[in-house]
Amino acid sequence: MRHLYPMPRLYSYTRFSTPEQAEGDSERRQTEAAARFAAERGLELDSSLKISDLGVSAYRGANMSADAGLGKFMEAVREGLVEPGSMLLLESLDRFSRAEPVDVQHELTGLIRAGIEIATLNDGRVYSRDSLARDNGLGLMISLMVAIRAHEESRVKGERVAAAWAEKRRKVRAGETRLLTTTAPAWVQWDEKAEVWKIKEPQAQIVRRIFELTLAGEGAQKITERLNREGVPPLGRGQRWHRQTVSKLLLNRAVIGELVPGHIEFQNGKRRRVLEDPIPGVFPAIITQAEWEAVQALKDGHAPSVRGRGVNRPLSNLLGGLCRCPRCGSTMTRVVKGKRKAPKLACTKAKAGDGCVYHTVQLEDVETAVLLSGGRLLSDIPAGDAEAVLDAKVLQLENNIAGTLDHMRDLGDALEANPSKAGAARLAKLERELETLNDALKATREQRRLADGGLITARVERLREALEAGIADGRERINALLKVLFEGVTVDYDRGVLVFSWRQGGETEIRYHFPGDALPRRRRKGHRAN
Repeated sequence: MRHLYPMPRLYSYTRFSTPEQAEGDSERRQTEAAARFAAERGLELDSSLKISDLGVSAYRGANMSADAGLGKFMEAVREGLVEPGSMLLLESLDRFSRAEPVDVQHELTGLIRAGIEIATLNDGRVYSRDSLARDNGLGLMISLMVAIRAHEESRVKGERVAAAWAEKRRKVRAGETRLLTTTAPAWVQWDEKAEVWKIKEPQAQIVRRIFELTLAGEGAQKITERLNREGVPPLGRGQRWHRQTVSKLLLNRAVIGELVPGHIEFQNGKRRRVLEDPIPGVFPAIITQAEWEAVQALKDGHAPSVRGRGVNRPLSNLLGGLCRCPRCGSTMTRVVKGKRKAPKLACTKAKAGDGCVYHTVQLEDVETAVLLSGGRLLSDIPAGDAEAVLDAKVLQLENNIAGTLDHMRDLGDALEANPSKAGAARLAKLERELETLNDALKATREQRRLADGGLITARVERLREALEAGIADGRERINALLKVLFEGVTVDYDRGVLVFSWRQGGETEIRYHFPGDALPRRRRKGHRAN
């Protein structure tokens, strides 16, 4: 292979691991030392490869990755772009890497075998084939000892940092302090004198409005467009609002005062952030629990948003998407016969001439009944069967976990007495199954929490407030809250009642037509009503 350079050159590698070192003297000091070293030995200092890793830790080999400075240099050596006999200059050998000593030794000797000499400024040593041959491998032993010491220092430092953060999280969870880190939601700021988080009202008002718009039936995309159109300043450093920002904000538990701490774990060499259980009461709440629960119910897919061509039209039916025909169960839709006629509800199947009885109901009667009978509608909330089903599922998972643990203990005892590969593989499989069961139990308990009476009561209270405010407060808001609580509303025109089907099971009836009032005669499609 033809080499890029006709003669050996000196390459200086600069690395420091923390952003704070970038603000100090580290980079300038290493650069000037490399220039002096090159001048003293009559070598040309080559900077074309730009082999520096500023603010990069070498503990897990990040500086040797394909897009890191040292990684690119090693690739250039493998590709023959660096002339054999060239020298890599380090401030000290631990700048090369702080990863596992075995891995460091492999990479170091790989460069030496490729004809690259490695020099260290702190002790003046040069590691090359010749030097290692002259000292009978002493240099190799020194490099291994340096790698062991560097890795151990980083490991201990990492454990201390992790322990310090764990202690901080413990103090916050125990209520000894509310400050885990000064990095916080955009609507709060830390008051050092009072040692509490205080609300930044302009930003908090934006968050409250986003929740209000969501409860009024607007989706994340529509809210995003509205905020950008009105010139509302975005939270954070962005130049404009994005749909993802709005969606994440609606899921951020900090709005109800909860902090969700986390820690970093490394599994199979991959970095993973693990979230811990929320800590309540850390931040001042800017959204009520009822509002939070109502929005989560809307976001969980159980209360569908308006889609299609009608997405931008104002809602003209308080029970839009909920009304059902008492005959066939199909949707009842709003119909208007002429500009001066009052809107009515009719079965979509009958309207299409598909066999069902065509019967209209005055929409105003239905909406008035809902608004005036809200107290009766929401006074007797059926318990339903959702809680019982989830309770049974929790119990089953707990029993499965207990059985798996017993099996693992028995298998562990058997392996201790008679080790085998098949037994070890079976134990590993049981450990994976146990992890899956624990995840399922956690998710089911969360579902159980969301299905309990407390949540339903919060949703009911939100709907009660909206009904008391009336149509002036917006049909969209009432409709969205109704969809959170009910699967559908059967318009039983034979009895003059609305049958509300609760999502957790059970029904509640309210009357929209009273005895003594004349009910309109029903007719089939194509026949005039009398």
